[in-house]
Amino acid sequence: MKLTSQAIENDRILLFLLLAVMIAGIAAFVTSPRNEDPGFTVRQAVVYTVFPGGSPERVEQLITDKLEKSIQEMPEVNFTESESSTGQSIIYVNLHQRYSNVRPIWDTLRRKVNKTRADLPEAIFGPIVNDEFGEVFGVVFGLIGDGYSYAELEDVANQIRDEFVLLEDVAKVKILGIQDERIFLEFNDASASRFGFSGGQLQEIIKSTNIIISGG
Repeated sequence: MKLTSQAIENDRILLFLLLAVMIAGIAAFVTSPRNEDPGFTVRQAVVYTVFPGGSPERVEQLITDKLEKSIQEMPEVNFTESESSTGQSIIYVNLHQRYSNVRPIWDTLRRKVNKTRADLPEAIFGPIVNDEFGEVFGVVFGLIGDGYSYAELEDVANQIRDEFVLLEDVAKVKILGIQDERIFLEFNDASASRFGFSGGQLQEIIKSTNIIISGG
């Protein structure tokens, strides 16, 4: 009641404070920054290793444990989480929140992992450091060209990509939907039999053509 009575008795001061708060709120609303797609920093990377035929216990002992000990030596790392299953090891590396420029840290992580590779079994695939799974595409463009071949559309898409990567705010451009080149060979079984070979033999002849063999 005392606060209410004071407000009624000093109504001019109260109105002035309310007006000042309203003006400050409007000014903050008008000047506060906005972004439709605000940027954010992903402070997590994944280290993935494949060990064919390895049991979860062997994967944990021979791969996951050694990699985690090496990774945890980095002062930028906050904590790690790992999953060891049959034939594969997955380690999630999480950085401290105070780091915003994470690219040099991931480069250091790759060097640490590559250095530890010598202590891992020879039969493994990897380890692979993936620090790009958190990236998103801000804008998606579609390229359509009636009467143009897939090869011609790919050339135009590559030209557009080269222009986009020159923009200051563009970090990466990825082209999706590119058609792989193929050659379809059709032959007549009767005609092939006259020359003394079958379809299977013709397939083997094509497979052995233009094969690059090491001379070492």
